[in-house]
Amino acid sequence: MPEFMQTTFAVSLGAAYRSWEMIKSPMESTSKIFDQVKELFVIPKDAGEGFQKKLEALAGVWMEKGASLVESCKTAGEKFTEEKKK
Repeated sequence: MPEFMQTTFAVSLGAAYRSWEMIKSPMESTSKIFDQVKELFVIPKDAGEGFQKKLEALAGVWMEKGASLVESCKTAGEKFTEEKKK
């Protein structure tokens, strides 16, 4: 299978696995989600002056959080598929 397809499958599988884990403990998951969403709207202190600089810094936060989420889903998916191979 091409690497792109393997990565896509691992991310999708990891997202499904993480969702299932969240469903198993909804109270803990809800508070964690609210904390993570709050972080998306906190402008970094080193954002600079002006509206444009603050928006650019906030966009950077969103990109970082998004990349982190995709990577964690990919890692979870890869672990899940590795466990199934054994």
